[in-house]
Amino acid sequence: MNLERKAALAIALIFILSGCFGDSPPYVSEEPGGMKQTVAIKQQPDEYSLFYEQEYPVSLYEPETGCYLGAYVLSNREINFDIKKFDELTGKDHAVSLYNLKAGNPFPDMWVISCIAAKKTPYFVFLPPNEYNPYDYPVIDSIVEAFGEFKVPIFIDFYPISGLTGNPQAYINFFRYSRQKFKEKAPNVSFVWTVNAKEAIDLIRYYPGDAYVDWVGLNAVQPLIEDGYGADIFNAIDYFYYTYQKYKPIAISQIAISHYTNTDYIFKNQIASCEIDRVYSKIINYYPRIKMINYLDYDEKISDPKKKSDYYTVTENDVVLSAYKDAVSDSRFLSLVSDGESKSVAQLMRSPFPVLKIGEYWYASEYSFKYDLNTKGVLGERLIDGRKYYNINFFARNGQRRMTIDDEAQNLFLTF
Repeated sequence: MNLERKAALAIALIFILSGCFGDSPPYVSEEPGGMKQTVAIKQQPDEYSLFYEQEYPVSLYEPETGCYLGAYVLSNREINFDIKKFDELTGKDHAVSLYNLKAGNPFPDMWVISCIAAKKTPYFVFLPPNEYNPYDYPVIDSIVEAFGEFKVPIFIDFYPISGLTGNPQAYINFFRYSRQKFKEKAPNVSFVWTVNAKEAIDLIRYYPGDAYVDWVGLNAVQPLIEDGYGADIFNAIDYFYYTYQKYKPIAISQIAISHYTNTDYIFKNQIASCEIDRVYSKIINYYPRIKMINYLDYDEKISDPKKKSDYYTVTENDVVLSAYKDAVSDSRFLSLVSDGESKSVAQLMRSPFPVLKIGEYWYASEYSFKYDLNTKGVLGERLIDGRKYYNINFFARNGQRRMTIDDEAQNLFLTF
């Protein structure tokens, strides 16, 4: 990641964590006529999320709009490990089907054929052979041609990182070598680089570079912790999202939400249902650069009954199943993977800095102008809690951008 990206992200995070303004901050206003006046805000201004268009080269198999639905069902005996049965139960065709493949194991030709027959795009989670010799270069040389024999879109989540220790450069070198081999002999394969959501900040140092990655992703498995799931996963999603949204499409590579644990032997279906609804709703409404989300439909089967075990499947419980069905019914969740040619299109980006509605005017942070809109705010300056805001109405008009307001979702869109 270059220094400019790091600097922009650091400023964004500091801004988010420190808050926008106090309870009753003063500001200096400059109205259209040019008169300056100092005003004390008696009530917090309305805060909206800012979305803006940016021209962006579409990555391999990235949809222009919408979000692919995917699922892993190969640990769910109750539905006979059948992705079509999963579709039937959830009332939605899923575009992507997942398979865990350890490096050195035989390539599952028949599984790929079954995916093609079911109109699913294969998604391989490609794992190291062991912890002692993870970077086995000959293994890559021997398996890459098997991927290339199928002239269909395939995703490979290559060596997802979950607490990986060791030399980041060794990982990066192996990833880059493998990506180049696939480009030569299996150009139909789109590379996903994934990290564990809980450790996303620390694992950024393993990023192989924009030239070697088609998608970036997060794994977010949420076990029950009493009556919740611990830290909000959107903390990690926000960090990851604002780091990569301008460069790569983002995937929630794997997500699973528990509704039962043998810690207390109590089903917590409503808690899980609310979390499923919250996660899928926020992603489709507020994160337009998240273009894929894959659910892990499985239960932990652990022989030691004293060890904590969670149920993540959505298909064995009517309450949780109903919540998932409702969550994925939105037409923006896509059931087929696009295999169109790469091109540049206007994509909606989300600013980490909110816009404020004060009276009839809208104001954006100086950081929004600098880091999102690549310009300077010059008109209608207001100082709010020590930070400069500028009138974005004037910017939209002068930049010939259409400004659309969604009051219900509290979103503001700037489009050409």
